[in-house]
Amino acid sequence: MRWLSVVVATPVIMWGVLYAIAAVPMQDYLMVAGISHSQLATVLLVATIGMHVLIRRQHVWRSDETMGARLIMVIALCLATGFAGAGWRSGVDEIRRWGLALLVGYLVYVVPQQWNHVRLLIVVLLVAPSLEAVFALVQSMRGIGPAAFAIGTTGVTRAFGTIGQPNSFAGYLNGAWPLALGMSVWAWQQRYWWRWLAVGALLCMIAGLALSFSRGAWIGALAGLLVMMWLCGGRWRTAVAAVVLSAVLVLVGGWQYIPAPLGPRLGSATQILSAPDIRRDDAQQRPAVYAAVERAAQFKAGFAMWQMAPLTGVGPGSYSRVYPSVAYNGWWISRGHAHNAYMQVAAELGIIGLGAYLWLWVVQVRRAWRATTSHGVVGWIAIAACGTAVAVAVHECFEYLQVHYFPLHTAAVLALAGVVQRIALPSQEGEA
Repeated sequence: MRWLSVVVATPVIMWGVLYAIAAVPMQDYLMVAGISHSQLATVLLVATIGMHVLIRRQHVWRSDETMGARLIMVIALCLATGFAGAGWRSGVDEIRRWGLALLVGYLVYVVPQQWNHVRLLIVVLLVAPSLEAVFALVQSMRGIGPAAFAIGTTGVTRAFGTIGQPNSFAGYLNGAWPLALGMSVWAWQQRYWWRWLAVGALLCMIAGLALSFSRGAWIGALAGLLVMMWLCGGRWRTAVAAVVLSAVLVLVGGWQYIPAPLGPRLGSATQILSAPDIRRDDAQQRPAVYAAVERAAQFKAGFAMWQMAPLTGVGPGSYSRVYPSVAYNGWWISRGHAHNAYMQVAAELGIIGLGAYLWLWVVQVRRAWRATTSHGVVGWIAIAACGTAVAVAVHECFEYLQVHYFPLHTAAVLALAGVVQRIALPSQEGEA
């Protein structure tokens, strides 16, 4: 009955936010009348905002220190769309997609007014990626997927879930597992009955991340974990040094002593930063470096696009459309992105857009970082938010994660650190 009363008392706009978050992993996998859940979430969120305004005519929206950065990001998107040499149609869709993530990040901070609302947010932010991870684990263990996803001769395939691509799937989990870790530690310290559920969710996400076999995701996850350990202070900071040293030893040659297929996969991570500049035909004869060379070619294409329009870019969502004019060395087929989010943003939105994007990261992380000095659940959620930011930001050095509405989930986790600091009282922190 307690949860029923919470459901009834929750503002209608909150349900729009929760559905938008839950819709991220569903994407195009379970469509409704030919419409994806993320598209439907956009419509429903706008509708719930309208209903909220009608019901509470005198409601005053809270100020948010990240609002300025969000508005600048929207302006950058509009400028890039308006000056896009490749056309404006794809830009309109990108503005809608980015706008949804920017809006959800703001609403997660301003809408919740009590701890029960925060609980609902946490549940959705953990359940959605947990179910996605379980679905992907079943796929992987049963060997479901294209031949290119096979992990050696193990009969197991790379995990990709409903998202379709292992690297993108891993990017989604990198935006989720730090919160699962933070809540698991907090629940275990307080001996809450649901601590086993939190730990189970964490283990599913970590297993899914591992089986994605995404090297960039592994590096991002390690960076996020190190930041969380550092923020815990004490002996954990000594452990950070040990982990960093171990990682360096593995990357400089220690991977050779790790059994296949994990060892060779870790060793190939170093090729991402040292890929030879060779033609596609030559790369096909060298399968050990083919993926790294292709990534480098896509990155260089993005750099060439940025040089074409350094201020406002070639236009949001125009990477593949412009790619043929900058492709070289026989790499004529676009992969849809530059394998680097920062290069991609610079290519499509120009230096204005890249500056706005980096500033948005800074203000969100700064707010979460300040909350890490808090005690109890507030501190653990803030630490998790910082871990999420670092894991995703580092992963984006190797992948473009501003797709499939993934930023929506990450934005919600980062905003959660601010809202719990605002409304969580000491007496509420001890409740389960």
